[in-house]
Amino acid sequence: MVYTGKPSRGCQMCKTRRIKCDEKRPICGQCQKSGRDCPGYPDEFDLVFRDENKALERKARKASGSKDGSSQASPASLSPTSTFDIAVGRSRSRTPIDLGQQLVFPPYHTPPQHDLFQAFLWNLQSGIPPTITMAPEYEATSFFMKNFVSLPLQSEAMRGFLELLVPLYNHARPSSALHLATNAVALAACGNYPGRQELLREAATTYGKALKRLNDDLKDPAVSKSDETVLAILLFSLYETIMTTNDTITAWGNHIDGAVALTKLRGNEQFKNPVSHDVFRAVRTMMITSCVQRSKPVEPFPGKHGWIGSESSDDENIANRLTLICIDLPNIRARAIALTTSPFTETLVAEARAILEFAQLVDANLQEWYHTLPKDWQYKTVAVVSELPENVAESEHWIGSQHVYEDVHLASIINDYRVCRIFCQHVVIACINWLEAGGSYAIPGATDSAMYVIQAMADEISACVPFHLSYDMQPRAKELGQDSDAAEAFGGYSLVWPLYVAANAESVPQRQRDWLSGRLFIIGAKFGLSSAQVLVLARRHILTCGPMFP
Repeated sequence: MVYTGKPSRGCQMCKTRRIKCDEKRPICGQCQKSGRDCPGYPDEFDLVFRDENKALERKARKASGSKDGSSQASPASLSPTSTFDIAVGRSRSRTPIDLGQQLVFPPYHTPPQHDLFQAFLWNLQSGIPPTITMAPEYEATSFFMKNFVSLPLQSEAMRGFLELLVPLYNHARPSSALHLATNAVALAACGNYPGRQELLREAATTYGKALKRLNDDLKDPAVSKSDETVLAILLFSLYETIMTTNDTITAWGNHIDGAVALTKLRGNEQFKNPVSHDVFRAVRTMMITSCVQRSKPVEPFPGKHGWIGSESSDDENIANRLTLICIDLPNIRARAIALTTSPFTETLVAEARAILEFAQLVDANLQEWYHTLPKDWQYKTVAVVSELPENVAESEHWIGSQHVYEDVHLASIINDYRVCRIFCQHVVIACINWLEAGGSYAIPGATDSAMYVIQAMADEISACVPFHLSYDMQPRAKELGQDSDAAEAFGGYSLVWPLYVAANAESVPQRQRDWLSGRLFIIGAKFGLSSAQVLVLARRHILTCGPMFP
């Protein structure tokens, strides 16, 4: 994001008094001398990913020339978000995203047939027309299924739940929570187009019906543990994301907890059915995401093999093996925060070294995962940029190699790997700083090694940015016949979290961070997001939560 200066590690009292803090622990010397109560020091991780709403808004206003900081760019085709926030069992009033900032439908042409069914078939190929002649949920759901659910993925790249929707939807009753949740999501997605606001009312009504049906289903011991019920809850999360507001992150965590609770109740029986096992994996990924964000250790799964689910991970695809490696990240984060917010004592030195070694072990496992990827997952270098223009923020490319991949889904998974490595190295640096602050001997060269890895990951994220944002560089999208604007929109959304993390890595040169921040604002401007929406989206795409919305 925009650079707001080196973050102060002083206590809040000294910041308020605008004096230099000596950062003594557990109580700073300035507060001790003046007899004031020292409120303590900020979380080390908050210093890395600190709040920059105001700076974002200032830069957005400056870039757009408007007083409210809203984007003035022409919107493109539908591009839904990549992460999920849900509120199982209860409906909340909300203010929808500013519809003026959203994306528009493809150009409408008069269908060649007047017959209703023929018109419907034509609309499947051409998008939703400005005037819907059928039931809104019927046509919106067809549009949603065609453009965002049925796109084929490599089996090794599947880690979400939308690929499971079609068979379960076809077998469910029209009055089921799954049908109603799907209709609500489809109406919400289409209703965020300019001129389609009336669909948002239909979406809210349908969502309410879906929540009521879910509450009824949860009272039935058998139905509550079905694949349909769990998938409906995950679809509620997608609805909440489309109707994004700033107050849904806590609710998101609560609903993930609900999905986890149902998954645990389903026990080992779910591993006997391939679809149920895939639903288990999707919930597992969301659980890790939630626990990392809330610094909450992962609760054990009842059973001999825990969240692995079987004797080995051999039956897991490549994407899910990455998830299993990252399953320890919530515990690392929780322990590291507890350590770095405590005063230095000799009794905690062993814990600091244990956390440091744990983070390095996970990082080594991530490296091994990456080096065993098949050839078609590797990037190809298509160009080398030797210099940047004077205005770095407006450059489409960063210095160095330019990478392309077989498709955006694979690139997004690999970017999650890079984000996880950056996370591990930040834990290493935080532990080393804590040890050195207390005069304890740290591992020689560990800080330099961590900074090297962070820089390498930031460079690789930078190298794939043009690929994500250019339809002409995406052969798979062309092969599938995807709309160019939709393909670029998905590429842009899947870049938000990696760009946010890399732009906030303090060891990365400021010029490169300015470029990364500039790309983030370009994504917001191009795809109709305000600066605040970009920030919310970035903060919800936390580690290992891949782009489950094609």
